[in-house]
Amino acid sequence: MKKYLLLFTLISVQLLYCQEKIIQKRKMLVNELEVVTYGLDDIVIENSKDEELEVILLDENPHTHNILFKKEGEILTITFELNIPTLKKEVFRKYITRRLERARAVIKVPKNKHISIHGKTIGVTSKSYKGDINIYIERGNIKLNTVQGNSNIGLFQGNVFVQMTSKSKLDLKTNNGTILINGERKISPFSKEVTSDSKTLTINSIHANINIELK
Repeated sequence: MKKYLLLFTLISVQLLYCQEKIIQKRKMLVNELEVVTYGLDDIVIENSKDEELEVILLDENPHTHNILFKKEGEILTITFELNIPTLKKEVFRKYITRRLERARAVIKVPKNKHISIHGKTIGVTSKSYKGDINIYIERGNIKLNTVQGNSNIGLFQGNVFVQMTSKSKLDLKTNNGTILINGERKISPFSKEVTSDSKTLTINSIHANINIELK
C-alpha cells in the first residue's frame, strides 16, 4: 500500500512541475475581445480586478504554444498558436492528438467588455463575468454561473448551465436536447419576455441540453 502511495505522490509531483505556465498581460483599450480557442481543452473567463487583461496558459507539454494578440479596429483577438518543431507527418498527428487533452487557459477581463469565444470541442466556464459573452463552439460543456450581461450561445452538442435573475429574457432552442427551467422541463423553442432593459440569454443548438436556474 505504501509503495502505491509513494508512486502516486511521485507521479503527481512530476506532473505538477512539468506543467508550463505562461502569463501575458496588457491594457485593455478596446471594448471587443475575441478569443479563438483552437488547441485548448478548457477556457475560464474571470473578472479582472483592474483595467488590465491577463491571459494565463497552463500546458503539460512545455514550449508548445504561443499566446498571440492582434488588434484590428476596436477588436482585440487572442489566439493560441502551436509552436512545434518540424516533425514527420505521422508523428506530428499523434503528437497533436495527445496534446489537445492537456492545455487550458484562464483569461481575466475588465468588466463591461464584449467577449466572443470561438472553438470546436472545448469546455467554457465564466465565473460570473460582468459583461456580454458570445460563445460559438461545436461541442462541449458551457457553465456561465451567474449571468450579468447579455449572452448568446451557439453550439452543436453539449450541456449549458446558467444562473440568471427571474427578470431575464430567454430565447432557447434545441432540436434534440432538453430544456430545464428550475428543474421543470420545457418544450423547445422556449421564450420568456420581460422588460426591455433586462438581460437576454439566447441559445441555439441541435443536440445540447440546457439547464437554467432563475433566482
